[in-house]
Amino acid sequence: MVAMPIYTLNLIQYITLIFLSVSAGYILHGIVRAIKDGTFFD
Repeated sequence: MVAMPIYTLNLIQYITLIFLSVSAGYILHGIVRAIKDGTFFD
């Protein structure tokens, strides 16, 4: 019974880490694309 909350917490942290990584990837991709288009500094 004690191991279940720990497993759930680790699972939530793992999903959150993946979500943040994907979000950061999209943001960086958008910034790079904006700089290439020349619209980032407008």
